[in-house]
Amino acid sequence: MKNLLKKIITFSLLCFISLSACKKDNINNESQLTSGEEQALKAEADKIVESQQNTIGAFQQEFEVMTKSLSPENSLTGGQKNIVQIASSLPIFKSLVAAVVKTDLAGTLASASLNATVFAPTDGAFGKLPAPFNNATNISGITDPAQISALRNILLYHVLGTEVKRNQIQSGRSIAVTLKSAGASNDNTIYFSKSLALLFVNGNSLVLLPDVDASNGVIHVIDNVLLPPSQNIAQIAIGNPAFSTLVAALVKTNLAGVFSGNGDFTVFAPTNAAFGKLPAPFNNATNIAAISSPAQIAALSNILTYHVAASRYFAWDLGIFNQIPTLAAAPNNKVTGLLGITNAYVKGRQNPTYSRANPTNILATNGVLHVIDQVLLP
Repeated sequence: MKNLLKKIITFSLLCFISLSACKKDNINNESQLTSGEEQALKAEADKIVESQQNTIGAFQQEFEVMTKSLSPENSLTGGQKNIVQIASSLPIFKSLVAAVVKTDLAGTLASASLNATVFAPTDGAFGKLPAPFNNATNISGITDPAQISALRNILLYHVLGTEVKRNQIQSGRSIAVTLKSAGASNDNTIYFSKSLALLFVNGNSLVLLPDVDASNGVIHVIDNVLLPPSQNIAQIAIGNPAFSTLVAALVKTNLAGVFSGNGDFTVFAPTNAAFGKLPAPFNNATNIAAISSPAQIAALSNILTYHVAASRYFAWDLGIFNQIPTLAAAPNNKVTGLLGITNAYVKGRQNPTYSRANPTNILATNGVLHVIDQVLLP
């Protein structure tokens, strides 16, 4: 089942690359930006967040038309229908309903005593997954017990055991534990990024419509299926050949073990091409593995810890040129970030330009990774 979840997560990460970044409302004036690059990046972020807001507005208008067209017996007014009845009444939840039926969760989600919160992916969200999880017909046809078990865990990862309205989710960063059974560390926890009138879950899933009231809880409509993590940061890096230089650096500095265990980190992960822009011996895995100078190893260690925060910052949490503290030696231990969804920016103190982070929000059991195209220099 873990291999199946890994395949789904890998596929979805590739799909997420095509999404856009975000902006901030009521932010610093243009005159306060320190460079032309920052002005250009802010303008880019402004346009993308406006697009996100337009997406929400358009969806909510469609939802209003959809609900008005329902027959009286299917009306959603008054919160008299349970979660399953609401999902079954709306044409945008065919895949979700099929998944609930296939995994025998209909009775649980229809229970009058449930009082739950469901983050409900639309059919469009399911459509981004690989077959057979991508539509109602394929889901209904699943017979493999391992696939059914994986699908059940994914669905439970969308459910909180108590009713939580949007205004009860605190601003900024927060977490919640789902009904999915705990397996690996943090694989049943979801992460909220709430600011600028927008709410994201696990960095990538935008809440299109909050607070659809049900008799046994509340539904928040989202645009991406939430996938629980199955690997830690070290496993993700080791499994991707684009990070072979990063892995060599972690091994050389004895930092690999830090990212193999429990924790809650943010890693800005430079690719091999990013390391290739540095002078030797820091420019590739072979040269790094051959380093013997204690001073060079110490310098490399400080550079690597400058890429790590001791808390989860999804791309949206980077703010508008916020100063993000890292594990590097103080006082020169902060990087500058610019928020996004699957595209964001970050800059080290000695970097002349911002590094592009894409893809972002790669969820691990012990943190989150953002792939960057420059090594950050403290």
